[in-house]
Amino acid sequence: MDGIRDALRELASLGLPMILISNQSAVGRGLLRDVDLEDITQRMWKALELDGAQLSAAYFCPHRPDEKCNCRKPQPGLLKQAAADFGIDLARSVLIGDSDADVKGAQAVGCHPVLFGPGHTACSDSLQWMKEVPMAHTAKDLFHVTVAILQKANPAPLSADIVSHRIS
Repeated sequence: MDGIRDALRELASLGLPMILISNQSAVGRGLLRDVDLEDITQRMWKALELDGAQLSAAYFCPHRPDEKCNCRKPQPGLLKQAAADFGIDLARSVLIGDSDADVKGAQAVGCHPVLFGPGHTACSDSLQWMKEVPMAHTAKDLFHVTVAILQKANPAPLSADIVSHRIS
């Protein structure tokens, strides 16, 4: 997506952990090997690092939806694992995603969801899940929407000098 690398660099400037949590059922369905997912992840990781937007971690659910595991969003398994691993207060955090599974996953752990991108993926027929969920339609909007939510969720100011500089 145009501008996403800049948006991630801006988010990284907040000094908060940036963690990727992704459903990757292609592995469980035999369409993608674990080693290939690892290779893709490493290439993404290096590209983001070169951009100044280093990830803190990446967690993947390789299971098919019919396996009903606890780690596939919207289930809370990987979100809780990441929170435990990094000492994250999920009630003061944001989960950025493009699907109802992301929104429901965030809500399941008390995290603040942000819908991102021009199109959103719905696993259900109803679009009710999108009501009252903040949206960032473009990469340019992502930083501002995320910071606004973080400021509401966190009584202590975020790195105020960074936030005021980026927002102005």
